[in-house]
Amino acid sequence: MIRTKLSRILVGEGSLRFIEREIERLEPFKVGVVTNTTVGRLWLSKLEEYVRPNEVFYIGDGERFKNISTVVKLWRKLIDANFTRKSLLIGFGGGVVGDIAGFVASTFMRGMMFAQIPTTLLAQVDASIGGKTGINFYGKNLIGTFYQPLFIVIDIDFLTTLPMKEFLNGMAEVIKYGVIYDKSFFSYIRGNVERIKERDKSCLLELVKRSVEIKVEIVEEDERESGLRRILNFGHTIGHGIEKVSNYRIKHGFAVSIGMILECKLAEALTGFSETEAVKHLLESFGLSTHTHFKLTDIVKAMIYDKKAWYGKLAFALPKEIGRVEIVEVDANDVLSIIGGKNEWN
Repeated sequence: MIRTKLSRILVGEGSLRFIEREIERLEPFKVGVVTNTTVGRLWLSKLEEYVRPNEVFYIGDGERFKNISTVVKLWRKLIDANFTRKSLLIGFGGGVVGDIAGFVASTFMRGMMFAQIPTTLLAQVDASIGGKTGINFYGKNLIGTFYQPLFIVIDIDFLTTLPMKEFLNGMAEVIKYGVIYDKSFFSYIRGNVERIKERDKSCLLELVKRSVEIKVEIVEEDERESGLRRILNFGHTIGHGIEKVSNYRIKHGFAVSIGMILECKLAEALTGFSETEAVKHLLESFGLSTHTHFKLTDIVKAMIYDKKAWYGKLAFALPKEIGRVEIVEVDANDVLSIIGGKNEWN
């Protein structure tokens, strides 16, 4: 278990077996599970070896279902099934499932009990940790809450059935942690590329455990993203713009990968960063995208709605060196001129 002030986090191989104990400790009136058909088909029977949920709520699979319509349907289903605020809602799936389940739990009857069982690498190392919930509305995650899960069960066994594209989708976030916070972790990833791609269990456990530790260290100091937590947004300011321009056809991790390289180029001009090629090489060694065919002007226009822009300028977490970043606010015109686009912002 990784000890934290915010949530009980269990990380390991086969850690799903501890969920019965965690649920019994809470004594919920009812237990509901939010998932999608893919996860349900692969893993629901395994979950039911340890707990029998009163209800299983299925939602659509993909970012396009992370909207208010899905939330309203879940609210209605909870009411129809007589759930109360003393009931437990579990997000059982990837980041979309966790974000929606958390948002529903935080708003239903002003807050019901909530837990996470992330089944993708992206959700295990990032989305399930830290209490962010949300839906897409005009921009990525513009409507949401901070609502901490009471417990998070992270079982690396789920990663064995993950399609390679989904696995790589999560690797972008893993690499991000090395760039923003831990140079030795960056070196570990670089030295174990082939073992990681083969999903060696010892490597997977190290990747997930260290990523969770880093995010917990950051979030515990800054739960509501008023300072330090903003460094987690490296690659995301541009990455979210790319996701929106692509109508979410480009997966989050692949968009963030492109965003990291473009933000590294910004950093070269604004913080003196000199290790862009090392970041680019590591991302490409996992088959992650490092360039886009979308117009930079379109991406920047999509970024205007980014929730990280506190005072009208675009906010970036820019690396100074691998393992250290700083927050820099940049005018949209300067983003275009520095990265190479024309000054076409109107």
